[in-house]
Amino acid sequence: MSETSNYRTDVTPIWCPGCGNFALLNALTKTVLPNLGIPNHRALIVSGIGCSSRIPGYVDTYGFNSLHGRAVVIAQGAKLANPELTVVAIGGDGDFFSIGAGHLPHAVRRNINLTCIMVNNFVYALTKGQTSPTTPYLQRGEGPFLSLKFYPPVDPVLDMVSYSVSTRASFIAQGIATDVSNLTWLMEEAIKHKGFSFVSVLTPCVTFNPPWLFKTIRERASYLKEGEPVGLPDSSAEQPWPHDSSNITLALKLAQTPVGEKPHIGIIFRGRSA
Repeated sequence: MSETSNYRTDVTPIWCPGCGNFALLNALTKTVLPNLGIPNHRALIVSGIGCSSRIPGYVDTYGFNSLHGRAVVIAQGAKLANPELTVVAIGGDGDFFSIGAGHLPHAVRRNINLTCIMVNNFVYALTKGQTSPTTPYLQRGEGPFLSLKFYPPVDPVLDMVSYSVSTRASFIAQGIATDVSNLTWLMEEAIKHKGFSFVSVLTPCVTFNPPWLFKTIRERASYLKEGEPVGLPDSSAEQPWPHDSSNITLALKLAQTPVGEKPHIGIIFRGRSA
């Protein structure tokens, strides 16, 4: 694939300035697709509904902006109909882990060769700030932030990485939107993996998140390197262990670390291929 290949459409993104979706879009179109040498007509981006789900309109490949929560289902159908396609499903935490959550374990057990990229901004941003399955605090629409201490969330936080490990997805990784180089590498590894791959992308919502949330995540992020000791939260009673992405038991331990305490960035688990 030529370095001059263009994977961007002429459509101008309408995300808020500072949104992490810009980093994801740039990584995908400027580096990931060119590095992998995937022709435009051999790639399909499927999305549901949400801020990140606008991405198919900005990428010059086949694209499908589908129904809320149904991106993984449509992506599976497309891959089964045309196995030669590189298929990527992109959506938010509300899209994949609320209305769409029931589809994920079945995609995992089939181990179909497609990549699911979940953009986790901890909130329903497109519909103006409602609490999502991953919100670590209570937030009411466009009103002021209400503290965890005095107004705890009504529902427990759903940890998407733990969910993915427990359902035994064959490739699980977590990146952060502010580190484009690392995110690029993770997406490339996920797409190259033969089987169902899941990448969580931690990203800020500059409109509806309180400023401290993503600042805390960025400052406490711990990078996973194969064979090197895993960074653990101060509150952990565990002893650090060498990172082994092939060990599902260790992956589950990593996944159970709250994202606000020590977000693990890197390949969490790499298992069987399809």
